[in-house]
Amino acid sequence: MAWGIEPVNGDFSTINEARSNALVVWRYAPNPDIYVFDFPNLTMQGRTFNRITQLTEQQLSEPYPRVLNNAELARHIEAGRRTLADFAFGHDIMAWELAQFFNLADRDKVELNPEEIVLRDFAVGQGMLRSWRGIWQAMKPNAVILSVPQAQEKHDNEPRITNVARYVILLHEMAHGEYYTNRYYATYCQRFWSESLNDEQREKFSAFLAQYNYSTSAENLLINEMQAYLMFTPDPASFNAKKLGVTPQELEAMRDAFRNGRPPTKLPLREKE
Repeated sequence: MAWGIEPVNGDFSTINEARSNALVVWRYAPNPDIYVFDFPNLTMQGRTFNRITQLTEQQLSEPYPRVLNNAELARHIEAGRRTLADFAFGHDIMAWELAQFFNLADRDKVELNPEEIVLRDFAVGQGMLRSWRGIWQAMKPNAVILSVPQAQEKHDNEPRITNVARYVILLHEMAHGEYYTNRYYATYCQRFWSESLNDEQREKFSAFLAQYNYSTSAENLLINEMQAYLMFTPDPASFNAKKLGVTPQELEAMRDAFRNGRPPTKLPLREKE
């Protein structure tokens, strides 16, 4: 089954408006280095990506990078007052991070979920990964896999995902894909972080992200999340001035400064809420 998954080409609107009861993998037409796993439910998405995201974004206290086993991952999710389904509503993983994940899992003999193996085999089938003498190598290290859930009503311990929420999740994750694959945009964001934001604003973003268990010692991760939340998360329930700890006027000034710098991206720089 894993080898049989073939990506379907689609632009943002096509992906966002698509509805399916089965997993669909999209290749983003404007940028073929970006793939989107479109899941029929949050549980399947979580079983595929939660363990990888914990490694890449939430390793806060481990003495060295390692892949958590099932029991450890369950405790980590519970400690964050989350569940398998809502640990994260979307994910973004680079091919080189996949290689690291599978190498560490092999090293420590961590038993993987069937869904994680499907992901691995898909990456192999698309030429992103290969196994050479027992070591996983990233053949397209800067290729990106994103994930998004289908809209759904609340059921089976899964929260409701509205059509608007699906749009917001997809837009947020696409912003990460842009950061990973557009080096000019990434450079712009890095300069905005270091030159346009002041120390207090950077600390506010770090504190906001720490609430969601992001590893705040990884500056590149902070910058990537900053741009995605600041400009591409049009949902006040997920991100707003109060959550960031600033006034609405200061938040809008940051957004205006980001827009006015003319970032080199074709993503829609959203207007005011």
